Amino acid sequence: MRVSGLPIHFSGFARSDGRVGVRNYLVVLSSVALVNRWAELVASAVPEARVVAGEFMRGLRSPDALRQERASEALVTHPNVGACLVLCHDAASARLWRKYLADCGRPHAVLALMDQAGMEAAVGAGRQILSRLDDVRRTVERVPCPIGALTLALECGGSDPTSALVANPAIGLVVDALIGAGGGAIVSETVEFVGAEEPVRDRCPSAHLAARLLGAIAAAEERMEEDGERYRGVNPTAENIEAGLTTLIEKSMGAVAKTGSRPFAGLLQFGETPATPGLYLMDTPFFSPCSITGMVAAGAQITMFGLGVFNPSGNPLAPTIKVCGNPMTAARWRDAIDVDLSEVLAQRLSLDQAAQRLGESLVETAAGRETQAERWREGQFIVPKTLTPL
Repeated sequence: MRVSGLPIHFSGFARSDGRVGVRNYLVVLSSVALVNRWAELVASAVPEARVVAGEFMRGLRSPDALRQERASEALVTHPNVGACLVLCHDAASARLWRKYLADCGRPHAVLALMDQAGMEAAVGAGRQILSRLDDVRRTVERVPCPIGALTLALECGGSDPTSALVANPAIGLVVDALIGAGGGAIVSETVEFVGAEEPVRDRCPSAHLAARLLGAIAAAEERMEEDGERYRGVNPTAENIEAGLTTLIEKSMGAVAKTGSRPFAGLLQFGETPATPGLYLMDTPFFSPCSITGMVAAGAQITMFGLGVFNPSGNPLAPTIKVCGNPMTAARWRDAIDVDLSEVLAQRLSLDQAAQRLGESLVETAAGRETQAERWREGQFIVPKTLTPL
């Protein structure tokens, strides 16, 4: 372990299901896009409330319908959620949600829009319930929790040479340390591993797992080429090339660097919760708001995001630590980046020291320090769809 200083415990929120939260968010979930505006109006009465809303649709077919259902259920019962209000369109949906939340282990309520008597009454009823939930949520206090209870979502964006030289390797060292302490990490965006198949294979403890991971990577590449354009010929993107990358292998190897050196423990589908601690690849699309949604739905409490050029992605339920090794990006986006590691390029900071700084930021964030993404309320919820809805 090259990152020292990760404590045995941090100050977090112990949930009744055995999981640990780093935040105690009050959440308003819009269970279908029809009530997104209702959710926004209700949540606006409590400044600390977080809205979970997306393009949650009716008429989806399997497997899309099941994926959306499981993701929304997982998000509203995420370990960072201290209390939740679920808003539905109709009474039948509300009954299903009440059944699901009956044993969720936190204060909750469910309302159906069609049970209300007009929009003013609907907003007022939602705000009254939300206020009561907030009062109960505030009584929950932080307690010592094992650092090994943390799972990180790993993301990178705006990749450039500093991504592979600084930000991602520093993240990788922290990942190694956290897994060594019993924790976990999830990396996604399967197509980002095209060109890095060999190191992925080398880090699989069995031929069976190697076949699964390499099969997912090959399938992702095949999907990218369905429109007739060869993926290995169009990536790096124009943005990456302008930033200094020249080949797909450069980009992919830089992306893999954020996973550290530990063996892969398994392959996850979108939003699937890991069965054991360790490092997992989640099979997701490459758009960061979508891939982060999947990792957070799987239970990741914190996102570590390596930057070259700035990227505004995040997620409202999991604090995002933005890490940058590019001095120009760090200077221009000082109010949106959490950990500036650009001193590594000037040789004023070693990579081990950079990882140490990042590890300290992880512990401070887990214990409650607000990240820049939280400050700006960055982030979206996107669940992928594979079939045309009915």
